[in-house]
Parts: sequence; structure tokens; C-alpha cells
Amino acid sequence: MVSGQANLISGVHCYNKATSFGGTGIYLKLPQLTQTRIVNSYLDYTGIVAEDPVQLIVSNNFFLGDAFITLKSIKGVANGVNIVDNMFSGSGKGVDIVQLDGQFGNVDQVVIDRNNVDGMNVKATIARVAVQGNGSSWTADFNRILLFPNLIKHVQYTLRTGGDLFPVHALRNVSDNRVTIVSNLASPTSVYVMVDQGFGS
Repeated sequence: MVSGQANLISGVHCYNKATSFGGTGIYLKLPQLTQTRIVNSYLDYTGIVAEDPVQLIVSNNFFLGDAFITLKSIKGVANGVNIVDNMFSGSGKGVDIVQLDGQFGNVDQVVIDRNNVDGMNVKATIARVAVQGNGSSWTADFNRILLFPNLIKHVQYTLRTGGDLFPVHALRNVSDNRVTIVSNLASPTSVYVMVDQGFGS
């Protein structure tokens, strides 16, 4: 358990009671004062728990055996969190690589992206989806990927249509981690959408 801030944890091999049996490799009991970097370490069947993480970096680590990262809500704050460039290896049981324990109402500057995953479910705060169809309305559903429920702060999209059509189109709805794009003409169309949950204010 880590209870003081301004930490650098590097090159550590955590082998403890397995996460699947309730064990924890690194517990950051520093709500809103995390200021911790966990890098280049081996989480061997055991994961990380961070309470109300503020200024936390988890990068270039290897998580084996369905080990995952839990963001635990005390007052619902997650700010300045980077969980990037890690490797996760699991057993194909549908375990999410990052999980929430409780609700978070204050989320800002949170980047969970570029993690590679085998046998587990990707979770991220940045996601991309392509939607194709012959119509005038397209909905991209990000619930399978996005970590925080009903939270999209930033959207970018590209609409590509065939033939000589030049439709007028717009983003019409963002709710429940779904994005809906509508055009004035029905046509065979591909829509590419990127969303961000932790875009800095």
C-alpha cells in the first residue's frame, strides 16, 4: 500500500494473491493526491487499485493473468490520469483491463489509450468506430470500449459517400456513449467517428 505522494515505482515484479481471488499488487491510497508514476513493471496475476487518482501515470507495464487496473471512487474524482502503452494478457474470460469501483462525477485530463490486449477486454477514454450503411442516419455505439458511462466530451467525425452526391450532414446527438450523425440525403455512406472522454477543459 502506498500512502504518500510523489512516487516513482519502476522495475517491480508484483506477485501476490491473485486479483481473481481478491488480491492487489499495488494499492494507491492517496485520494486526490496520487502524484505517482508506475512504469516498466510486471503485474503478475495481480493488479493496481488507485483511489480518486489525481496525477497518475501507469505506462509500459506488463499485466499477466487477467490482472487489471481499478479506479476506486472516494469522492468521484479522476484528474490527470495517463494509462498508456501497457500490455495485458488474460485468459479470455471477458475481464476489462481498466475497471471502475464507484461513480466518478469529476473526470478531466484522463487518457487511457494505446494499450495492447490479448484475452481481455479493451477499455479506453479515446475510441474510434466506423459505421457503414445506405441511409441518412448513422449511430456509433462506444459502450463496449469507453470506460466511463454516459460521458463523451469531444467528437470528431468524417463522412464519406459515393457517387456525385454532396449531402449536408451534422452531429445530432451524443448520449449514453452513442453518437448519431444525420444527413439530408440517403446514400451509401461510411462514417468514421472518434470520441474522447477525458479531453482537458
